Amino acid sequence: MTDKSWFDEEVDKLKKDETSFTNRALLEHTKCLIREQDKRIQQLQDELDGRTWSPDKW
Repeated sequence: MTDKSWFDEEVDKLKKDETSFTNRALLEHTKCLIREQDKRIQQLQDELDGRTWSPDKW
Protein backbone atom coordinates (compact mmCIF):
# COMPACT_ATOMS: atom_id res chain seq x y z
CA MET A 1 0.00 0.00 0.00
CA THR A 2 1.54 3.24 -1.08
CA ASP A 3 -1.01 5.62 0.40
CA LYS A 4 -2.67 5.59 3.78
CA SER A 5 -5.94 3.75 4.01
CA TRP A 6 -9.00 5.12 5.72
CA PHE A 7 -8.34 2.82 8.66
CA ASP A 8 -4.76 4.07 9.08
CA GLU A 9 -5.96 7.67 9.11
CA GLU A 10 -8.62 6.93 11.72
CA VAL A 11 -6.17 5.09 13.97
CA ASP A 12 -3.69 7.96 13.65
CA LYS A 13 -6.38 10.42 14.74
CA LEU A 14 -7.16 8.27 17.77
CA LYS A 15 -3.48 7.91 18.64
CA LYS A 16 -2.93 11.65 18.47
CA ASP A 17 -5.57 12.29 21.13
CA GLU A 18 -4.59 9.33 23.32
CA THR A 19 -2.48 10.02 26.40
CA SER A 20 -1.93 6.47 27.61
CA PHE A 21 1.16 4.76 26.21
CA THR A 22 -0.55 1.37 26.48
CA ASN A 23 -3.52 2.50 24.41
CA ARG A 24 -1.28 4.13 21.81
CA ALA A 25 0.74 0.91 21.50
CA LEU A 26 -2.47 -1.11 21.16
CA LEU A 27 -3.71 1.18 18.39
CA GLU A 28 -0.39 0.93 16.53
CA HIS A 29 -0.37 -2.85 16.83
CA THR A 30 -3.97 -3.00 15.60
CA LYS A 31 -2.92 -1.00 12.55
CA CYS A 32 -0.08 -3.46 11.85
CA LEU A 33 -2.44 -6.39 12.27
CA ILE A 34 -4.91 -4.99 9.76
CA ARG A 35 -2.09 -4.40 7.24
CA GLU A 36 -0.96 -8.01 7.65
CA GLN A 37 -4.51 -9.27 7.14
CA ASP A 38 -4.85 -7.13 3.99
CA LYS A 39 -1.59 -8.60 2.69
CA ARG A 40 -2.74 -12.18 3.33
CA ILE A 41 -6.11 -11.56 1.69
CA GLN A 42 -4.33 -10.20 -1.39
CA GLN A 43 -2.00 -13.21 -1.50
CA LEU A 44 -4.93 -15.62 -1.32
CA GLN A 45 -6.79 -13.75 -4.04
CA ASP A 46 -3.69 -13.90 -6.24
CA GLU A 47 -3.31 -17.63 -5.56
CA LEU A 48 -6.94 -18.24 -6.47
CA ASP A 49 -6.51 -16.24 -9.66
CA GLY A 50 -3.36 -18.21 -10.54
CA ARG A 51 -5.06 -21.54 -9.97
CA THR A 52 -8.01 -20.46 -12.10
CA TRP A 53 -5.75 -19.78 -15.07
CA SER A 54 -3.52 -22.85 -14.65
CA PRO A 55 -5.04 -25.93 -16.36
CA ASP A 56 -2.76 -28.35 -14.47
CA LYS A 57 -4.29 -27.15 -11.17
CA TRP A 58 -7.89 -27.85 -12.26
